[in-house]
Amino acid sequence: MFRSPFAAASRVVLLLLGCAPAFLMAGEPLVIVVTPSGIEQPEEEANTALTVIDQATIEQSNAGSVAELLRGQAGLNITDFFGDGSQATIDLRGFGPSAGSNTLVMVDGQKLNNSADSASPDLSLIDLDDIERIEILQGSSGVLYGNQAVGGVVNIIRRKRNEDSASVGIRAGSYNSARFNASGVKVFGDNSLSASFSDWSSDNYRDHNESENRRLSLRAERNVGGFSGFIEAEGVDDDIDTPGALLADEVEEDRRQSLDFYEDDFFKTETRLLRVGLSQQLDESRTISADFTRRDSEREFIQTFRPFPGSLTTQDRDNNLFNASYRAAPAGGGALTSYLVGFSRDATDYELVSAFGPQAIDQVIQDIYLSTQWAFGARNQVDAGLRYSDLKADIEDSDFDDTVTAFSIGYSRSFEATKLFARADQNYRYPTVEEHTNVPFGDPPGLETQEGVSFELGLEYRAAQNRVRGTLYRIDLENEIGFDSSSANINLDQTRRHGLILEAGRQWSDAVDTRLSFTALDAEISDGEFEGNQLPLVPRRSLRLDGIYRYSAETLVGLELIAVGEQVLGGDFANQLEKLDAYNVLNAHASWGRGDWVLGFRINNLFNEKYSEIGNQFTSFPPPSFSPVNEESYFPSPERNFWASLKVNF
Repeated sequence: MFRSPFAAASRVVLLLLGCAPAFLMAGEPLVIVVTPSGIEQPEEEANTALTVIDQATIEQSNAGSVAELLRGQAGLNITDFFGDGSQATIDLRGFGPSAGSNTLVMVDGQKLNNSADSASPDLSLIDLDDIERIEILQGSSGVLYGNQAVGGVVNIIRRKRNEDSASVGIRAGSYNSARFNASGVKVFGDNSLSASFSDWSSDNYRDHNESENRRLSLRAERNVGGFSGFIEAEGVDDDIDTPGALLADEVEEDRRQSLDFYEDDFFKTETRLLRVGLSQQLDESRTISADFTRRDSEREFIQTFRPFPGSLTTQDRDNNLFNASYRAAPAGGGALTSYLVGFSRDATDYELVSAFGPQAIDQVIQDIYLSTQWAFGARNQVDAGLRYSDLKADIEDSDFDDTVTAFSIGYSRSFEATKLFARADQNYRYPTVEEHTNVPFGDPPGLETQEGVSFELGLEYRAAQNRVRGTLYRIDLENEIGFDSSSANINLDQTRRHGLILEAGRQWSDAVDTRLSFTALDAEISDGEFEGNQLPLVPRRSLRLDGIYRYSAETLVGLELIAVGEQVLGGDFANQLEKLDAYNVLNAHASWGRGDWVLGFRINNLFNEKYSEIGNQFTSFPPPSFSPVNEESYFPSPERNFWASLKVNF
């Protein structure tokens, strides 16, 4: 539970939510979304719980990274190794250390996850200034999005610029940090060219944690009649020194330190992307589209497994992703209102070479799927879908082939200002090469595919353009893949997650509005050796409260309260160690704009809370007995830090 003073406040908020309707946002315009069904539709028609973060909210927050923007959102938890967003993971619905393989992150509907290895989606590929909105689909979407869409989907929609524009921005702050970015668009009739560039450097909070990130993106686009097409190239170079984890007594001594045996640790990553896409509207009700993404990533790194020094490791990943779809809205007034037929192919060639030997995988996942929407009368809607997935993987001269069939069905009914929705969705994720091979432990290749089903029931109230929403959900999984730090990667027999998400807000006046989200989650192992134990790095309670005060047309100030409950340490499936402490963080931000100039300020961790978002079980084998000893280890999160930014639009 939360520590005082926010425990009492959270109880009061929950009581108010149970007694009276509240309002999320007054005067909210009609928002068109695409993530819930793969077809553009008004947000209020979505047949599931969906959170939309619009461009105005992104700009007002003065956030410096996607992780900072998303932290504490409904049903979502962020784990950030260094506090700068460069090594952060998004976790929807409680997957802890394996969240990077169970929460699907997309950019304009194109997957950013790595299907063949366990690295989390690289959020450094996303520039906040390029984002139009973020759609957070809460809950499983295995039929529509396939492998790894177990806890939910975060779809980042980039801006569509159709007129000449340019902007330049700078951001500076704590830890000797500085960022420069510039972007521009030039329109030539039905064609446009755009470019964006950013350069970010920082010493970061911890010692031996200097980083630099450089990103360049170029895009050419054509829109004429019912045709649209684009080609885009992007390059990102990311360098960071890594300070390593600290044991409890080392955190107490100096939470910012990095120990001597980490002095050579680093990540150096070069990523190159090529995207090509086209869409043709056949008539008013039918559209075909296809896109191709090639992402090549080369990384060198040294990571120390204390007390043994690390050695140089290389990692090469070539990923080719192809999607094609046919969307239709049949005429004639029948019950079937729209359907989507799609095909996807995800091919990855991956190799990691370390002191333990090579890990390599050549993998292809091919899927076909169907998603449909049906209307029965003016108030009832049914969604149904089916997906067939085929995996072929070659690992260490061993073949791992598997097929999965997933089904989903959803129902919603509208009652004036109220909507009731229910949904069931089967989900799955294939093991990655590290999970299959367990190289450091010498285990033979082979883990089972993780499969499960998600259920959710929700009630949403709308009056005018305001709303309150509550969602109950349950996820049952078989063969969930996890990492037990005292043994190796394992298949857990059965796991279960029960959750409640409450979202609300109120516009108190033209100048003041507030938003709140509260998540309660019980994630446990429901069968096998660890039956009844809590899953690691999953907070049982979390809360986010946002408040904004518009002092004038030019000036806005805001506060963000993020409270996260205690968690079992990563890898501690036996629940034998002390838990990761709960924490409460208050952030403040302000912005002033006049004409084309926008000045922003942000203070994170206003009350200087000393906490960690990540803590793990560390197993050592000290002499003379060499019997294992389990201890707590931590990645301390930043204390109070300050930021200022200036943006000029032309």
